[in-house]
Amino acid sequence: MKLCVLGSGSGGNCTLVYTDSTALLVDAGFSGVEIEKRLSAIGFDPGRIKAVLLTHEHTDHLRGASVFSKKYRLPVYLTDGTYENANGALKKKHVMKPQKIRSEESFTLGDIKVEPFSIPHDAAEPVAFLFTHNERRALTLTDVGSVTVRVVEKLRRAHLAVLESNHDTELLKIGPYPLWLKQRVRGKLGHLSNDDCASLLKYGGGSSLANVIFAHISATNNNPDLVRISVQTIMDEGSIKYEIARQDRPGEIHEV
Repeated sequence: MKLCVLGSGSGGNCTLVYTDSTALLVDAGFSGVEIEKRLSAIGFDPGRIKAVLLTHEHTDHLRGASVFSKKYRLPVYLTDGTYENANGALKKKHVMKPQKIRSEESFTLGDIKVEPFSIPHDAAEPVAFLFTHNERRALTLTDVGSVTVRVVEKLRRAHLAVLESNHDTELLKIGPYPLWLKQRVRGKLGHLSNDDCASLLKYGGGSSLANVIFAHISATNNNPDLVRISVQTIMDEGSIKYEIARQDRPGEIHEV
C-alpha cells in the first residue's frame, strides 16, 4: 500500500491511498481540475480511483467531490451527518448514490480495509480513517481538536500516519485572527497545535510507526520550521521518518 498527500491546509485537502488494484481519495478539497493536475504531477492516472472518502463537510475537504466523482463515476463514502450538512453540494450535483458509513463500522474497498472512527471537530459527524492492506496500516488524522482514547488506539496500530500539526500556540495568540476564531482553532473541537501533535507522537505512537506526515499546517499561524522544532526531539529518539505536507503541491509517495 502507498500513500501520497496531494495537498493539505486550509485551502484544500486531498490524500491518495492505493495498492496495485485499488485506489482511494481521502477528501477532495481542491477543484476537480486541480485534483487531476496533482495526480498527473505524481504520474497517477485518475481513472484508477475507485472511490472518494470524505472526513467531514467543510469546504476545504469536499470542494471537488461532486465534480470529480461525477466525471469518473465514483461512489462517495461519508457519514450521514456529513451528507446532510454539506449545504446541498452533494445532493444537487452528485450523480452516484452516496455510500453512507458509520463510525466504528469497518468496510472493504477492493483489497483495502477501511476503519472510520469518530474524532472531535466542529463538524456534524466527522471521522478519520485507518487503512489496512496485507497487515500494513496507514492512518489519516486531521481536523481534530483534541486527542481521544480512540485516536491513540488507532495511532498505535499504524505503520504510517498523516497527523495534524495545525498551529503554533504563540503565533496563534499574537496573530491576526479575531478572538472568536482563535478560540475555535485552539478549542476542543478545533485543531491540534504543534505541541499537541508532538505530545501525541511521544505518548501515543506505537512501536510499528515508522513514517509520519505532518499536515493541515496553517499558513498564518505556523510554518514548517516551527513544526520541525516541535517534533525534532521525538524524531531523533527513534527511526521515524517524517515529511511536512505542502498546500501548493503533492508530497512524496510513501510505501506503508
